[in-house]
Amino acid sequence: MQYAAWLQGLTQGQVAPVVLLHGPEPFLIEEALATLTRAVCPDPGLLVMSREVLEAREAGAEGIVRAAETLPWGTPRRLVVARGVEGLGPKQAQPLVDYVRSPNPSTVLAVTVPQPLAPSHWLLKAVPAGGAVEIPQLVGHALAGWLRARASADGLEIDEEAALLLITLVGDDPAALAGEAGKAALAGGPENRRVGAVEVRTVVGEHRSHEVFELTRAVERRDAAAALSLLERLLGAGEEPLRLLAILAAQARRAPLRATAERLDRCWRAERRLKLGGAPRPELAVLVADLCEA
Repeated sequence: MQYAAWLQGLTQGQVAPVVLLHGPEPFLIEEALATLTRAVCPDPGLLVMSREVLEAREAGAEGIVRAAETLPWGTPRRLVVARGVEGLGPKQAQPLVDYVRSPNPSTVLAVTVPQPLAPSHWLLKAVPAGGAVEIPQLVGHALAGWLRARASADGLEIDEEAALLLITLVGDDPAALAGEAGKAALAGGPENRRVGAVEVRTVVGEHRSHEVFELTRAVERRDAAAALSLLERLLGAGEEPLRLLAILAAQARRAPLRATAERLDRCWRAERRLKLGGAPRPELAVLVADLCEA
C-alpha cells in the first residue's frame, strides 16, 4: 500500500490488524508509527496500558504472538510494536506467520523495518497487501511537501521556497530538516509561526558552521566517506571553496610534525590549482581524500 493512501485511511479510522511499516528512512518509519499510535491509542494517559514494544531478538516470534493475543484492559484496542522481525528466518518466524493469518481483532500489531525489503522476503508474503506500507525515500518536491505538512501539524507555516531552500542548504535528512525548520521559526521571534527564506538563511549559518567542524573531525578520524559527504553538502550550500581550503590548511598545521609538511604541501598545491581555474568540487574532493590518507 502507498504511504499517502495509508495515512488517508487512518484519518477515516481504517486500521488493519497487522501493519508492516518498511522503508529506507528510519525517521519516517518512526513518524509513521507515531501517527499509527495516535490513531490506535488516542488517549495519552492510557498509553502505558495500551501499547507494548518488543524486540524480536529478545521476545522471539512466540513472545510477539503472545503479546498480540493479549486482550486489552481498560482500552478498546492494544498496539503491539515489534522491531527487528526482519532478522528472523522463515522457520523462526512461523508462529508469527500463523498469527497473521488469523490476527486478534482487538490488537494492532505494528512491525517496523527501517530498511528496504526484498520482494521475496517472508514478511511481504505473510502480511496482506492492505497492511504492508512502503515508506519511500523522499527527495525534491516530495520531501518539501512532507516538510510543509509536518510543520503544519506542529502549527507552523513554511512556504515552498523556504522548504526547498532548507533542503538545498541542509540536505535530504528528514530528521535534520524537521529540527532546522523549528529553529527557523524561532529565528523570527518567540511568537512567530511562519518560516520564509529569511528565517531559513538566519539559521543555516549556524548549521553550516557545525558541518565545517564535523568535516575537520572526519578528516582527523580519516573517515573519507563522511568527510566527502560533508564537503559535498557544504559546497552545495554555497560555502566558499577557498574558505574551506584555508580551514583544512589550518588543521594540517596542527598535525604531528612528520605529517604537517606533507599535508600543507597538498593544501598549497590544491590552492594553486583552484586559483588557476581548477573546478572546486573535484579539487577539494581529491584534497580531502588525500588528507584522510596522509
